[in-house]
Amino acid sequence: MFKAILKKAKRREAPPSLLPMYKYRTEQKPLAFMVAVLLTSGYMAGATAQELSIPCDEVEEKALAEAKANEVERISAFKPATPLERVDPRYPSSAARKGREGWVRLSYVIDEEGRVKDPVVEDFFGSPSFKRSALSAVKKWQYDPAIKDGEPTQQCHQAVQMDFALVGKTGATRKFIKAYKNVDEIFNAGDVEAADEALKELLSWDTLNRYENAWLLSLDAQIAGAKGDIEREARSLTRLLASNGQKRFDNAVFDDDYVAYVLQRKILLDTQRGYFADALKSYSRLQEMDDQQKRIEETSAVINQVETFIASEKNLQVPVSMGDNGRWFHTLVRNKFAFNNIQGELDTVEVRCDSHREKFTVAEAHVWHIPQSWGQCQVMVKGDSETKFDLIEVAES
Repeated sequence: MFKAILKKAKRREAPPSLLPMYKYRTEQKPLAFMVAVLLTSGYMAGATAQELSIPCDEVEEKALAEAKANEVERISAFKPATPLERVDPRYPSSAARKGREGWVRLSYVIDEEGRVKDPVVEDFFGSPSFKRSALSAVKKWQYDPAIKDGEPTQQCHQAVQMDFALVGKTGATRKFIKAYKNVDEIFNAGDVEAADEALKELLSWDTLNRYENAWLLSLDAQIAGAKGDIEREARSLTRLLASNGQKRFDNAVFDDDYVAYVLQRKILLDTQRGYFADALKSYSRLQEMDDQQKRIEETSAVINQVETFIASEKNLQVPVSMGDNGRWFHTLVRNKFAFNNIQGELDTVEVRCDSHREKFTVAEAHVWHIPQSWGQCQVMVKGDSETKFDLIEVAES
C-alpha cells in the first residue's frame, strides 16, 4: 500500500559522529533521594491537558465473571480530575551509587476520593528498581476526583513519564566507549548477529546512565533495522526519544538533526505497521522543529498517503502480538473497529477516549461504534501474552 515511499525506510543513517559526542563523566553527584520528574509533552505536559482521563465504574473481575462466551458485554461508561499533591519518587540508592539513570512511563486510575489506584507500568528503561520507586510514588499522589452526574467517580488512564536523572555533568565512561566501539565495529563489519549478542551484553550493565542509554537504543534500532525487525526498531526509536532529554532543558543527548531523522524513520515504520495515529503525532513534532524543512517535505508524501488511506473505503488491518505484560495499546484513527483471526485468549478491550471510557469483553466479528463526540480514542486490550490477533479499523462503508 505504501511500497513506493516505504522503500526509503531501508536507508540507513548512523547517529551523529560517535566519539566527539562522548563526554567523559565528571563531577557526577549521586544523590540518593534526588530525582527529576519530567512530565514530557508526549505524555503529560501540564496537570490536566495531556493526561488521558478515563473513569472506571465497575471492576474488571465482575465484568469477566458475568460475561457469556463469545458475547459482547458493555461493562462501563464515564467523566475528568485535578492534581492536589504529587510526591517525587525516591531515587533508589543502589542505582544512584552506580550512576544508573532511566525513566518509567505509567498509567493509573484515580478513585472516587481522588486517590491513585491500579498503577501500571506501560514501559521503562534502566534499573527495574525505578519501576518500584515510580509505582510507590504515584500511589501517594492526590487529586480532586472526577465528577459524574454530580457525584465523584473513578477516572482511568492518567499517563505520565518519570525521568530518573542524577545531578551533575554526565557523559559516557571510558569503559562504555570501548565496549560500544567494539559492538559498533562488529556491526559495521557486517556480522549483525554477533553485534546483536554483544549489544545484549552491554545492555545488561547496571551502571548505564541516560546518555549511554540513548546511544545503546540508537544502536539497537540500527541492528533491528538490519535484521528487518520493524517492531523492535520502532520500539527502540520510541525509547530513544524518551531517553534523549529535551533541548529546552539543555539536556538532550542527540542534536536536532538526528532527532529529526529518528522522527522521520519512526513515521515510516509506524505507517508500515498501521500505527497511523503515532505517525501523525511524530510528523506534528517534526513540523515544530527548526531547520528541518527538507525532512518535512520528504515525509509529507507519506503523511498524505496516510491521510488518504484513513479517509478511504478500505479497512485498516493492524497485526498484533501481545507483549509479555499481556497488554496492548493502540490509538485509533477511525471510530469503528473489530477483532479478527484471534489466536489465543483475549479478556477485555477498553476504549479510552478524550471524554468517555467503555469496557467490553472481546468477540470476533463484532464491530464497535464510537460516537464522534467522544474525541480521539485509544484501545487497551488485555489477554494472554502469547496471543496474536488482527485489529481492524473499519471503514465507514
